[in-house]
Amino acid sequence: MEYKDVSEYLLRLEKFGMKLGLDNINQLLSHLGNPHQAYPLIHIAGTNGKGSTGAILESILANSGYRVGLYTSPHLVDFRERIRINARYIDQKYITDFFESNIGKFDDINPTFFEVVTALAFTYFRDEKVDLVVAETGLGGRFDATNIINPVTSVITNIDEEHVQHLGDNVSQIAFEKAGIIKNGIPVVTATHHVDAQRVLRQVCKQRKAKLISIFDETQWVIKDINERKTELDVFTRSQKYYNLRLSLAGRHQLENAICSLIAAELVEEKGIKVTTTGVSTGFRSVKWPGRLQRISTKPEVILDVCHNPAAMRTIHEYFSEFYKNRHLVAVFGILSDKDSTRMLQDLVRFADVIILTKPMTDRAADPEVLAREVARIQSNFQVIPFVRDAYLAAIDHAKHEDVVLVTGSHYTVGEVMAYTGGRT
Repeated sequence: MEYKDVSEYLLRLEKFGMKLGLDNINQLLSHLGNPHQAYPLIHIAGTNGKGSTGAILESILANSGYRVGLYTSPHLVDFRERIRINARYIDQKYITDFFESNIGKFDDINPTFFEVVTALAFTYFRDEKVDLVVAETGLGGRFDATNIINPVTSVITNIDEEHVQHLGDNVSQIAFEKAGIIKNGIPVVTATHHVDAQRVLRQVCKQRKAKLISIFDETQWVIKDINERKTELDVFTRSQKYYNLRLSLAGRHQLENAICSLIAAELVEEKGIKVTTTGVSTGFRSVKWPGRLQRISTKPEVILDVCHNPAAMRTIHEYFSEFYKNRHLVAVFGILSDKDSTRMLQDLVRFADVIILTKPMTDRAADPEVLAREVARIQSNFQVIPFVRDAYLAAIDHAKHEDVVLVTGSHYTVGEVMAYTGGRT
């Protein structure tokens, strides 16, 4: 079996979509010797910021001297982005050997793409003898394949409306699904602002005797300097004071992700993992998480962001209003058909001067002609260019040196531009 055979197998699985439930992952991990029980884990759920929070946690712990496995989804360019140790991707040969040894059992169980990849990740981390794993949910929490784990700490970054066809049509229902990762007696860190979501988290934590730690109650931070690229700040937790931290991820919203990461890192000290102040400082400064307000060129300045729901678009709007309010902005927008494109476009037209609607290469992509009818009601300065690469080149051609080009709407859209431009993840 070769790596391309594995890629084709996974592609076939991916077309069948996700199936919520824990039966398959239980069978898979039992067959593999329950690798998820070999190390302590931190479990992360939330509407937005899961990947950023995981990357910051990985960076803090790795710079404190540990081997840290990070499992996230989806990827941008390379499938192996999903599974890494101290920012180093899983080896292709390991993936090929894993599938060659286990594909017969997979066919018996009939798992989904996400279940197979979750099993691969947990097995790889065991075989590589990591000290700790940070795992992000794929969808929701309660019936997500990652919820097979018994973490030492859980993180719920924030909660807003998303995946309403799977998780519920209001914030309370969505919060209940995400609160499914809360385990008996295991502390939970959250940065959620929403009152209804907070109420649900408090109820579930009370039922399960789990301490709920809101970063807004337990932590103070002082922003000393902020610009479009980084933030300098001091942070004061219940147990430690951190001065002159420099967070390399752009945007005020990343501060909340960083504080969640910091508190979660402090909590694992109870399991014998010592987080150092140098680890925190270097971890904040050196963390990279592609596709999140990521600059790939200047003149014009090109920024990539995987924003794919209304809450994320509000965040992006606030960022551009703060740091780019006098700059001409050309937006390339391609989204999946099951996302709330209407609300996202209503926000995007408020800060983008020109919008180029496009279609990423996936069967799930929204038709840009349909999007055009939505945009036409509220803005006239737009065009439809079906292929992402062509849309990107048109945006570059339209923009002047002092302008800004934003590529957004989906991981797929951003991933295609990264692949075309050679932007590494």
